[in-house]
This record gives sequence, C-alpha cells and structure tokens, in this order.
Amino acid sequence: MPRFRQLLLLFLLLWLAVPAVLLAQTETPAAANKRLFDRTVDELNFRTMETVYDKSFARGKFPVSLRTAKARREFDNFPGRDDLKKLFQNYNSVSDRFKSRFGKGRTDLVEFEKQLNTILVDRNFEFFIRVLPRDERIALIRSLQRAIKQGAAQFNASQDPAPEELAADGAAVPPADIDPASASSANTTPEAVAAEDPQPEPEVALASPATGYAGPRSLDTAPRHDWMDYLNLLLSGSSLLLLLYLVTSVLPDLRSRLDALTEDQELPAPRTRRPAPLPEDRYEDEN
Repeated sequence: MPRFRQLLLLFLLLWLAVPAVLLAQTETPAAANKRLFDRTVDELNFRTMETVYDKSFARGKFPVSLRTAKARREFDNFPGRDDLKKLFQNYNSVSDRFKSRFGKGRTDLVEFEKQLNTILVDRNFEFFIRVLPRDERIALIRSLQRAIKQGAAQFNASQDPAPEELAADGAAVPPADIDPASASSANTTPEAVAAEDPQPEPEVALASPATGYAGPRSLDTAPRHDWMDYLNLLLSGSSLLLLLYLVTSVLPDLRSRLDALTEDQELPAPRTRRPAPLPEDRYEDEN
C-alpha cells in the first residue's frame, strides 16, 4: 500500500511537469519576446505611476502589488484628489495600449528597444509626468531607460535577421501598426528629451478630461493667491512689528526699572554715631 501511494505521487508530479515542459518547448521565441515586451511595458507604467503618486501624496505610498493594468484599474486610494484619480485612470488605459506596438511586423531586438523607447517620448507620457519637477522627470526617464536595457538583455534574438538583411529591407521604415506621431517621435532619443525639459502636448484621450476637471497644477508654475493668503501675510507682518516694538521699547524700559530697583535695595543703611560716655566723678577720701 505505501508503495502504491509513492507511485501515485510520482505519476501526479509527472502529469503536472510534462505539460509545462512541452509548453516551454513549443513556445516560439517570438511569443516569448512578445510576453517579455508586455511585461516590460507594465514595469515602465508601474514605475511612472509610482513616482507621480509618491510625489503627489507625501504620506502615501503607491502599492508594489499594482504591477498590472487590471490591478491599477481597481486602485482608488486618492484622498481628496478626484482630479488625480481621473488622471491615473486615463493614463492607465492609454498606457496599456502601448503593448500593441510590438508583435506585428518586425519582432527583432532593434524593434523591441525602439518601441519601448517611444514610450518615453510619447505625448501622453510627457503629459502625465508634467507634475514632477524637471530634475525628477530626468531621474525617472533614466530609471526607465535602465529598465528597458534590462528587458533587452532577456530578449531572445535567435531568430533575428542579419544586419545586411535589415539594411536591404529598409529597416528605418516603421511598421504599419505604428501611428505617424509615434514613429516621428521615435527619432528623438530619450537623452535629448531629458535634457530639453519637454513641454508636452497631450492627446485627446488623456488631455480632454470631463467637465470640471482642471488637472493637477505643475510644481514649476507659481500658484495664485487668494484673500486668505493676503490675510496670513498681514497677520505675519503685524506680529513682526509687535515683536520689534517689544524688543526695542518695552524691554529696555522694563530692564532700566529693574536695575533701579535693584540698586535701591543694595544701598547700605546710614550709621548713627553713639555719643561718647561722660567720665565718672570719683571722690577720694581725704585722710
């Protein structure tokens, strides 16, 4: 009976392991590279949203479990910032469509890196990160570039055509499934975008929010002041003037009075001289 259980357990393990091995063997390099591209896009989108969220909420932290578009779609922890919630939802939908940029037409390593780099110069991406200061935008782009290089290092280039074939086929022409705006923006390197501090021009899908949605204010622009700000400024100035009056007028007068009172207490009392005693009269007996 124990031997039968061991055989049953071995059969169960083989039944689970053999299909996985066969699936790994039957998966083509193109399918594996497509899955790698989708996973890299999810990683880029997660890091972008994490940076913007952590900058917008000083006490909040973007959950590390939101590495898929479906998980981010269900996330709604935006306390008091409905405008930011709408922005995140719009960009999550738009950025998930970046996955369709690879898998049709050319599927070599050059196209893999090219389509990932087009995300960093996409107008929707630039519009989404515009709330970050310039230095943080540059740091984010460089971080995403490192993630792209890590994804390219895992690319299976066993079926890539030779460089001579790419030159003969016109490798510089973008595939048909890429829109002209993205193809033209691909000629701009991410390094140049990071150095030039781009001014984004958002697309309608992301930049045309619902009525009443003003979008988050950029940290590089000066805020508008209302009557409350001016009232605070007036009260601060009054407090400063009152402090100067106390330091320059009231405190010196109070100090002089205290010094005078101290001197009066320290003066010694005048001494009174006692009169000298009169000599005593002595009468001696006369003999």
